[in-house]
Amino acid sequence: MWRVASVFWAGEVAHVGNLRAALGLSALLSLCASVTAADTGRAQCCSSLSPELPPVTHYGASLYREEDPLGPFRFDPPLVRDSEQSIETLESEVETLESLAGPMAARLSRPVAELGYASLSQDRVTEAVDYLQRAVHLVRINRGLYTPAQEAMLEQLIAAHLRLGDFAAADEQQAYLYRVRQYQEQNPASPRMREATLHYADWMRGVYLGDMDRLRYPRLVGLNDLYENAIENIEASEGEYSRALLPYLQGHIDLCYLVSVYPGEQQSGVRITGGPAMDASLANQAQLRFWRMRDYNFRYGREALERAEAVLQANPDSSAQELANARIARADWYQWHRRYAKAIRLYEEAWDIMAGEEGGADWLQREFAAPLELPRSRVFNPGAVPLEAQNNAQVQMGFRVTRHGEARDIQILTETTDEQVQLTLTRAYHYLRNVRFRPSLKNGKVVAAKDLQRTYQVRY
Repeated sequence: MWRVASVFWAGEVAHVGNLRAALGLSALLSLCASVTAADTGRAQCCSSLSPELPPVTHYGASLYREEDPLGPFRFDPPLVRDSEQSIETLESEVETLESLAGPMAARLSRPVAELGYASLSQDRVTEAVDYLQRAVHLVRINRGLYTPAQEAMLEQLIAAHLRLGDFAAADEQQAYLYRVRQYQEQNPASPRMREATLHYADWMRGVYLGDMDRLRYPRLVGLNDLYENAIENIEASEGEYSRALLPYLQGHIDLCYLVSVYPGEQQSGVRITGGPAMDASLANQAQLRFWRMRDYNFRYGREALERAEAVLQANPDSSAQELANARIARADWYQWHRRYAKAIRLYEEAWDIMAGEEGGADWLQREFAAPLELPRSRVFNPGAVPLEAQNNAQVQMGFRVTRHGEARDIQILTETTDEQVQLTLTRAYHYLRNVRFRPSLKNGKVVAAKDLQRTYQVRY
């Protein structure tokens, strides 16, 4: 089995069990802030007999192209909700209610929240935070800690924190919003719970990429728990071949891509900075689990991909294109890890699946006519927390791609005499050299591609 044994998830399907699981995840993620650093870079260096491969380029973060069909590689901030009433009218309503029923009256939550929405829409962000925090407090006191009435308020409070650049506060509210949704929803396979889980997982991914945490690996362990809990609950309620598993399996695959390029922590040693005594044990458990995730990452990714394909094969309504996409995703994983012979065989099998199918020619053209940068997902796409990139430039390059998906004979086509831009061009050259490509196929066989010209955005 590809799963890493979970310490924190209770695994019950009932909403109380789901809440207990979410609280466990919160305890795990608290390590990100309470522990300053840890050295998890076991066996980072290699001997002369087994030289270390160059680090793979994080396509979608440090290098990307706007015309890529996957795009756009940017974060879309949450929508800001406006109020139909003016701020003056709402302030008058709040004042009247306070005089009649007191400052904690249940009826106050709506106009106070509307004041928050109106203030945020007018860029009075600090005021919006104050109003929204009060509105959330009011509904929790009057309707309960996990009332769904606070969901819209929390969403706008998160948007306000993002406007202020207070990512830690936004992260805290995102975690609470997910617990609220878990408490309300008993079916992990429901569209509502799927949307909530995948939204929170994407948030966690973005925070990890933004390097906001003092300690990074607990965030990856938390992501692992998030997906595993959903998978286990769906298996229990709908069976091991339910199509409801597919988005969570894809999430686990993306997690494996993140783990595969884990850079290690910046310092060595674990130091607790004033948290409760149990944090030391929690840190050790999380660290041991992460080591296992990393040491067996290739296998976990491979098994998740095989599992997703098995789910599709077990469902008679699966299309040939879905099966071909699953096969090509397996090939990409082997290609990412430079296991070329297996990757080539799987690419050619994917071609065979679609050859002769209705719409097959368009699919083959889209997937195999030209080399495509890996991974073919937005896993390295920046999230709400901005990447620590000081420079952003556009570079045009010419190159060829080998049968093994490697860029060679790279030429910088952008001309400049500016010294800073020249440094950027040099960096772009090295980024492109370390990109993994899905190779081209012609008549069902993997071939090299030459005379390519592409324009890339470089972030560093």
